[in-house]
Amino acid sequence: MKVLVISGFLGAGKTTFIKQMVETTKREYVIFENEFADINIDGDILKNELDNKSVEVWEMSNGCVCCSTKADFSASLIVIENSLKPDFLIVEPSGVAILSNVISNIQAVEYDQIKLLNPITIVDCSTYFKYKNKYNDVFIDQITSTTNVQLSKTEFVDKNEIELICKDIQTLNPKVQIFKEDYHNEDINYWNNLFDGELVKKEKEDIVISNQKLQNMSYTNSKCSSIESLIYFIDKIILGYYGNICRAKGIFQYSNFYIRFDLVDSNYELLFIEKKETNDVIFIGNDLKKDLLKNELEKL
Repeated sequence: MKVLVISGFLGAGKTTFIKQMVETTKREYVIFENEFADINIDGDILKNELDNKSVEVWEMSNGCVCCSTKADFSASLIVIENSLKPDFLIVEPSGVAILSNVISNIQAVEYDQIKLLNPITIVDCSTYFKYKNKYNDVFIDQITSTTNVQLSKTEFVDKNEIELICKDIQTLNPKVQIFKEDYHNEDINYWNNLFDGELVKKEKEDIVISNQKLQNMSYTNSKCSSIESLIYFIDKIILGYYGNICRAKGIFQYSNFYIRFDLVDSNYELLFIEKKETNDVIFIGNDLKKDLLKNELEKL
């Protein structure tokens, strides 16, 4: 079983990247999802949207594969290898996971049947410098501990800023390989390259402790009475009314439809869907005003 870790800060686009990889390569995968919050929105999205019987999604919520549940994570790897025996295991850590710790935990159980491939980090160009400065220890570790970087959301940034981002990444990690082009347009050779690299060397064993503590809040059975009220609610999130929320996502029920929303920093998307997954939402950030959020969600 070959293990590929796909990391990236909150909202970078890891789940979207994995969906495209599965659809393009048509290989046999097990996907190990680790959500920061106590509900796993991304796991539900992958299960419902991937029309591929060769893909199985495992979930770990309310814990972190990089530290507190190290034993559970290591045991899960061994169980997956012994019972499912997939060709590839894709590990998608939480957006606030410390990549060097994730790698160390996999290396602890690495042997002939479990091989760690070079990791890839998804980097959101639209929030790169802001998040690098604000959450520097986690963000920088995800870049310095990786072998490959795939840029995302380049359409929102001009070419000069993309070049500045690439130079900054190479300053942090001179050996990293940066992929600038939209992976949606890449052929099978691009994806094969991610699986054919050399194994990550066991150089880093010390556990890194992050001083930047992010909070999360989840809300189940989320509903809205109108589109206008939902947009007003999201605008208040962006303005900091409920605290410093840098990431929010989930599904609201509206009449006979469901609205999936995805917010990263001050950018958000709303999408009507007919198929119900789970109408739950999560919010991640600092200084969250949880009581105020809950009250407003109940009135929404």
